[in-house]
Amino acid sequence: MSSGFADNPHDGSDYIGPATIVVHDMEIPVRVELRGYREPIDGIFRWFGRIQPSDDLEAALGDEKRTRVTIRTEHSAREGFVGDPDPWRRLRIMGKSTPPFHVPTELSEVE
Repeated sequence: MSSGFADNPHDGSDYIGPATIVVHDMEIPVRVELRGYREPIDGIFRWFGRIQPSDDLEAALGDEKRTRVTIRTEHSAREGFVGDPDPWRRLRIMGKSTPPFHVPTELSEVE
């Protein structure tokens, strides 16, 4: 029986959880939701997502529109860029190449 609701928008996420954003020599704990894909034309893996609202991160970024950061999760640390907030104050984060979350690399890991 259908509930009448659309699919959960978080179902396509590759990582939802804690992370640390390193910006201007400060380490700021945050929660993130990330996903990624391999671009078929150039073959580069691109990842992106949103950072839950963080007063500390907003203060560290100030008025900067696009800032290079390091994002650390339990899986790894990667460089990326933090940018535009959405109407709910969630900052966008994006990067390319190896993501800061696990990506299945064996065919047996893919369902």
